[in-house]
Amino acid sequence: MPLGADPERWQTFRGERLVVAVARTVTSTVRVLDVLRPVLRDDPRVHLVFAFDPTSAFNDGVHALLRSVGARVLPWHQFARTDPDLIVTATENADLTTAHHTCPVLVLPHGVGFHKVVPDSRSDRDRLAGVVPDALLRSGRARLAISHPDQAAQLAAAHPATAGRTLLVGDPCYDALLGGRALRATYRAALGIADGRRLIMISSTWRDRSVLGQDPALPARLLAELPLDDYALALVTHPNITSAHGGYALRSHLGSAHDAGLLTIPPTAGWQATLLAADLLIGDHGSVTFYGAALGTPLLLGAFSDDEAVAGTPMAELGRIAPRLRLDAPLRPQVERALGRGRGPAGDTLERLRKVGESAFATPGRALARLRTAVYDLLHLPEPENGAPLPLHAPEPPVPQDRPEATTACYVHTSLVEDPSGSAGRSGSSIASGSWGSSGSPGSPGASGTSVPCPSEGSPGWRGPWEMEGPRIAVERIPAAVAAFSPSSAAPSAVDTATPLGDALDGPFRHLCCADDEWDRRWPESASVLVRRTTADTAVAADRWIDDTLARYPGCLLAAATVTGRGCRVGLRDGRTIEVSATGTQHEAAVLAAVVYACVRARRPLAGFATLALGDRTEDVELRPARRASQPRPTG
Repeated sequence: MPLGADPERWQTFRGERLVVAVARTVTSTVRVLDVLRPVLRDDPRVHLVFAFDPTSAFNDGVHALLRSVGARVLPWHQFARTDPDLIVTATENADLTTAHHTCPVLVLPHGVGFHKVVPDSRSDRDRLAGVVPDALLRSGRARLAISHPDQAAQLAAAHPATAGRTLLVGDPCYDALLGGRALRATYRAALGIADGRRLIMISSTWRDRSVLGQDPALPARLLAELPLDDYALALVTHPNITSAHGGYALRSHLGSAHDAGLLTIPPTAGWQATLLAADLLIGDHGSVTFYGAALGTPLLLGAFSDDEAVAGTPMAELGRIAPRLRLDAPLRPQVERALGRGRGPAGDTLERLRKVGESAFATPGRALARLRTAVYDLLHLPEPENGAPLPLHAPEPPVPQDRPEATTACYVHTSLVEDPSGSAGRSGSSIASGSWGSSGSPGSPGASGTSVPCPSEGSPGWRGPWEMEGPRIAVERIPAAVAAFSPSSAAPSAVDTATPLGDALDGPFRHLCCADDEWDRRWPESASVLVRRTTADTAVAADRWIDDTLARYPGCLLAAATVTGRGCRVGLRDGRTIEVSATGTQHEAAVLAAVVYACVRARRPLAGFATLALGDRTEDVELRPARRASQPRPTG
């Protein structure tokens, strides 16, 4: 419907009814946008315009959202002069009683049910979220959409004026989630989650009792404990967080986590698909947590406000039985236990949570159809007879905001385990005599104050050549950007100790590995291993880069570059070069260089075969001594 003076002169579609959708916050606007287009699909009899109510403290972003979808927007002062046939909104706070309107008002929930107590914008008290003011209820115009019959009884007990004013619709958002379960692999691919990695999703509602309100550093802490080759982390925040603090401040608070690979999902789109892609949800008393429970997603509560959850509701029951994430304890063991899906008590709890979640949704799969019937009944129009059937849209694939670049600086943990089945060996090469300390120079002391000798063949400590069934080398990487958030008291900051983490000769060891073009210059200046980000065309080009890098960074022990079609070349400071290749798909220089580094630290020969273990994946790796294409630089 054209707006302004004499609108009938300008319109193309001669509609019979006018629907005004009231937009007040981003959260409520998204809910209306999600349902009105399919409900009014293929029906030019109905004009649809939006009215923007600017009175909310959380109105930031509403105008931009409406513009992004091409919605026609009424200024709030002009809304009072319209004569709509139906007002649709998902906010209970818009003042809809002061104008002359007499049409019905359909109020959609912008969460799951009526389970939360929130601050009242009109007073200093709290109120039940989702319930319109008594004045609108007394007018008889309001209809409250509910997703389960039990909610009608709950509302009538809390607000008697709601009796007879509810419409059982179901939950369109839950229906979309059910329809998108078969697209899980598509959603994971859109997020860049490779096979074998587990996706952890954090969902935070707003206020100080939320996940981020309780621990703003939780994303960084998780990234500091969960190896990046095993796990990915995505964060969804309630739109009110951005409205209250601003996107700039939020990105600043999450700076280290973002540098470490955190996927931030727009609160207006993408959270549903991310939830379907997730292996574990860390949530609170927000609706996203409840949807996750209903879908059977493994769940940990990073926070839960018992004061905000309404007693006797399914959300309160969820808070009672869901396992809690202890923020004062190491996080990785808790995550790993929660991922033990379907086994023992954890599996029983997961099934109980799923049933609690499902108890809030009646008639799954029919919400849009029931909503369309309700809308046309309120408009006193028959439903379209010749229109296309209602679509069954699955959530669209997620598009992370400010998608992080590949992590280029990592602390790498390596350890060696002998394969007891090993037998006769292949030809190997000894590690040259000398020692490797934190600076990388022969004879220099390590962080413990002692040098680490590299034995020659036949001397004590010599291990002999490898076999195909030789040592298993486990590699784990943690982004350097979040090293300060590690729970270990020995966690490094910007200094690479290059020493074992334990007393065993086979590790575990830790070193800092960094790409040559890392923008944070703390890391290449301190790294024991530097890698070339781009692939070299020839071995000569790789060796020249190795020589230049070792000369530029005197503390570097190894420099590594992949060569097109020839695996990875790793140059040591003593002039030797090792070619490393994997039998599978692993070609990343940082990982292959970690194999060489572990052998140097464990006094192993740099020739032969080993098994690389990276997360749940294993590959055979071969090391071959090679002649460096250029003369080695002096090391003394």
